[in-house]
Amino acid sequence: MINRDLSWLSFNERVLQEAKDKTVPLIERMRFLGIYSNNLDEFFRVRVATAVRLIKALKGKDDELATRTTEIVADIQKRVIELQGEFYATYEKISGELEQQKIFIKDETQLNEEEKSFIRQYFLKEVESLITPIILSNIKKFPYLKDKSVYLYIAATKKNQKKLQAVIELPTDYISRFVVLPSNDGATNIIYLDDVIRYNTPYILSIFEPQDIESYIIKLTRDAELDLDDDFSESYYDRLNKSLLSRKKGKVVRLVYDKEMPREHLDYILSNMKMTAHNNLIPGGKYHNFRDFMSFPSLGRNELCYEHVEAASHKDINEDKPLLKQALDADVLLQFPYHSFDYVIDLIREAAIDPKVESIKMSLYRVASKSKVIKALKNAARNGKLVYVVIELRARFDEEANLEWSKQLQEENIHIEFGLRGLKVHSKLLLIQRRSKGELRNISLISTGNFHEKTATLYGDSALLTADSRVADEVERVFQIFDKPYLPNNFEHLLVAPINLRRGLYDLIDQEIRRVMEGEQGRIFIKVNNLVDEGMIEKLSQAASSGVKIRMLIRGVCSMVPSDNIEVRSIVGRFLEHARVFYFGDETAAKLYLGSADLMTRNLDVRVEALTPLYDPKIKSEMVSYLELQWSDNQNSRVIDSSLSNKMYTDDLPECDSQIELYQQLK
Repeated sequence: MINRDLSWLSFNERVLQEAKDKTVPLIERMRFLGIYSNNLDEFFRVRVATAVRLIKALKGKDDELATRTTEIVADIQKRVIELQGEFYATYEKISGELEQQKIFIKDETQLNEEEKSFIRQYFLKEVESLITPIILSNIKKFPYLKDKSVYLYIAATKKNQKKLQAVIELPTDYISRFVVLPSNDGATNIIYLDDVIRYNTPYILSIFEPQDIESYIIKLTRDAELDLDDDFSESYYDRLNKSLLSRKKGKVVRLVYDKEMPREHLDYILSNMKMTAHNNLIPGGKYHNFRDFMSFPSLGRNELCYEHVEAASHKDINEDKPLLKQALDADVLLQFPYHSFDYVIDLIREAAIDPKVESIKMSLYRVASKSKVIKALKNAARNGKLVYVVIELRARFDEEANLEWSKQLQEENIHIEFGLRGLKVHSKLLLIQRRSKGELRNISLISTGNFHEKTATLYGDSALLTADSRVADEVERVFQIFDKPYLPNNFEHLLVAPINLRRGLYDLIDQEIRRVMEGEQGRIFIKVNNLVDEGMIEKLSQAASSGVKIRMLIRGVCSMVPSDNIEVRSIVGRFLEHARVFYFGDETAAKLYLGSADLMTRNLDVRVEALTPLYDPKIKSEMVSYLELQWSDNQNSRVIDSSLSNKMYTDDLPECDSQIELYQQLK
């Protein structure tokens, strides 16, 4: 098996390849650098932090495993430093290409008199009130430096020749990292906020009359793990609040610093932060926190950005007829971001005012900061509907937002459940119960992605809208798990973790093995974000050894080593491939499922997940065409192999960008 963490770094390398790709619009390439950096931050906050804690826990108890884990962390650091070199080389190339487009990134040493005057005034009006230098020389205890923030470390000499050391946090939560300078020659000049502060450092520290000023950017990453004890005298809500406060002071697991920083300054920082050279120290360039580059400005240069994609109207949806009634007549397959997420909002809004709707039930993992979904649910409750929401408080990095949403929903007398002890609720389910002609009908939406209108414009996800009782009635039973967990839960159609999902997938794989044994062709096509579960890998390997042809699209982590009868590819393009789809057999006898679960142990065994079968022949045909289209992609697809080479997949067929092609087909 391929190590999970090294496979993840290989995935992030594929993101970096997008920044290198000259067919990607220039400003979008800069934004891909931001995505790469943001991904890496989260990787250290979660995966590396977990490894560091594991090493500490194992010492003296299982020294062999502690040693192996230490070696993995060393391999991670080595690979990250290699990729860091590629990252900065790519940044320099993009900067050079921007200059060819008359877009110049200046630093504080390259300014003319007009620009100097501008950033002086800009600093006084926009920046000064947002910063407070911490004078390290004046305090006994080294200050707490926040995770996700970037700091300017300043060293200077006072007039009396004593050393002066200070740190200033860049206020990027309040103002843009990118400041556009005035220009009269048709060029666009940009200066980073870092350099605006650098230029004004003599003024900021003028009380000390500083000389020989040096400044270097540093950034640290802290352990993001939540420590939730088993004190059930407190509510889970209160314990999570306390744990979030602890997270903000988590152990430092990475320090990124300007490689030009003299050793004496680095040693001073390490000593005061109780770090050593054996920690994850990553030397970098003059600028850090490239995650801000996800918001690199368009600068009015639309030709250097992706062309705007207007969401397509669904060909099978009549805009003049209530969507709820249409769902009762036929299944609908929604493909985001190509179809508008407004269909989901409209569904809830219709249900809120439909006198025949009795209840709305929904599971929420992540929602937008200004969520239309939440607003629609509140309005439904105000209209007298019974609204029942299962909200996952432990959705990583969305815990605080979900705590606030749960509070707001409870204030509207909406029934809130926080899931089940020990199980994260990761399923993406919506259930509307509508009475018609004396019969209560269930209408359900099962999605591969979150009910989050912002990410629905960026992530490639699928959702099934259906009133088929085989599916919708079992969606109702999923919600009963939270309300009445003591009742027996059996599912004939849905595959629900942790009840029958693993066993159901094993059975479907076994069916394909039997086909081969009976002289037929066995085929499996899987599209997920991650494949790391050992049991699933062993089962798929068994199928491949039996002659089953397996094709897989794994966007992120893939611990399985491809072999005979197993082909694995990964698509990284404009949109984040996020759908989870499972296809067994061929078009004549296909079994297809979509839903929320990846092939990770946590998804199969310790989360509440749901996969729905596709029964409607038309929907099945649409999904098969979608999967085959993605497999034909020879523009964004990389081959996953044992060496993690990330070679582009190419063939002799006409160019196929599956994301563009799908959009054209759906228009």
